[in-house]
Amino acid sequence: MDNVTSEMIEESLSTDRNAKQLFKAKESAGKSGSFMFSSYDRRFLVKTMNNAEKKVLIKALPTYLDHFRKNPHSLIARIYGIFTV
Repeated sequence: MDNVTSEMIEESLSTDRNAKQLFKAKESAGKSGSFMFSSYDRRFLVKTMNNAEKKVLIKALPTYLDHFRKNPHSLIARIYGIFTV
């Protein structure tokens, strides 16, 4: 989707390049305890999710993907993966 490669994601989310953003994100954790930060180059946003949120997302994926097939210029945020760290 959008010609985004795993190499692009890996480079944007490099630990060395994102150290400053990681510390900022920890300081600004919300009431939910969710961890969120944008990559140093502002190409990607990373957010933690609990199992219930993950299940909802996975259930919605077919409809979500269909939306982008029908609306390639949609402004809805694109999700490029779910990862366990």
